[in-house]
Amino acid sequence: MAGRGAGKTKAEGKPRARPESDAEQQIREERDRLRSIVDAAVDGIIAIDAQGTILELNPAAERIFGYAASDLLGQNVAILMPQPYRDEHAEYVRRYLETGERRIIGIGREVRGRRKDGSVFPHFLAVAEGSLAGKRVFTGVIRDLEHLRQAEERARQAEQLAALSTITAGIAHDVGTPMTTILGYAELLERSAPDDKSRDRARHIVDQVRRVTDLLQTLLNIARPRRAEHEAIAVADVLDHSVDFFREKLKGRGIVVERDYGPRPTVVADRDRLEQVFLNLIVNAADAMPSGGTLSVRIGRPNDELVEIAIEDTGVGIAPQHLDRIFDAFYTTKERGKGTGLGLLVSQRIVREHGGTLRVQSDLGKGTCFTITLPSR
Repeated sequence: MAGRGAGKTKAEGKPRARPESDAEQQIREERDRLRSIVDAAVDGIIAIDAQGTILELNPAAERIFGYAASDLLGQNVAILMPQPYRDEHAEYVRRYLETGERRIIGIGREVRGRRKDGSVFPHFLAVAEGSLAGKRVFTGVIRDLEHLRQAEERARQAEQLAALSTITAGIAHDVGTPMTTILGYAELLERSAPDDKSRDRARHIVDQVRRVTDLLQTLLNIARPRRAEHEAIAVADVLDHSVDFFREKLKGRGIVVERDYGPRPTVVADRDRLEQVFLNLIVNAADAMPSGGTLSVRIGRPNDELVEIAIEDTGVGIAPQHLDRIFDAFYTTKERGKGTGLGLLVSQRIVREHGGTLRVQSDLGKGTCFTITLPSR
């Protein structure tokens, strides 16, 4: 015997859905419209409650911070802040709720955020306060400023180079010719000096004049770079040649070279200029390890379109206050007389002319790593 309900179809066994009223349909359409607007926004949008718990975020916020929405929903918004702001955030919210004292809510300002990979970046944050079901809700709109700051930095460096070009023209004319004359007579004195003391004095003049002429030549190369001659080159070959050029200097300082090439890619570049970048970075690495250490040179392929070359030392490192300025013209952390402050500027310019980037990471007392990224063939 068939049980109760036998003979009914599956559809007939389900309760029928109540038809949507006009008011409900209007609310749903309005909600969908607002969601589509928020999801299409270029700027990141994040909503939090009074305790800082993330309630909602849009795809732009996911892209900016590198998290999936599922990673952030229910988390405290402090996860998106670097120190010391992370620890200070809860106290700031508490003080605002108690006193109404504002630092950013309803105002907006430039702050720093922390991505999932740990990198810190500048962004403009505007926060608005609202109410939902009788509870306070704060909505933040985040505009990533990293690319803008990079563009501003490139413009600033372009202005520096333009000014440097003007200065160099005057130096080349007013200093170059007399320095060549002084150098010639100083070398003559060095060869004809009657005693060791006189020869040492003449040699000192020669060394100093050569230092000035080398600096002048560097300035001329920056102001009037020669035409690049691009060709297909094996990165490993150029890097090996650069390291071997300083083999005796590195060995004499007790510096061990470690090579990790993995892939051996080819890039289209000017061999001499690319080697100049490698030489500059290797010299800096050696100078950072006066008591010995390890120089690591690595080649990698983060994807099919890029090649990465890393030159890393275990030296003294660079203090955080210097990192933002090491690519500035004439800025150097070396002792007086041991650096022109132009090597990194020249290196960065060459890498950019090849369509690449030059980045630096450093821990004071532990070492420094310069990473060159170039487009592959």
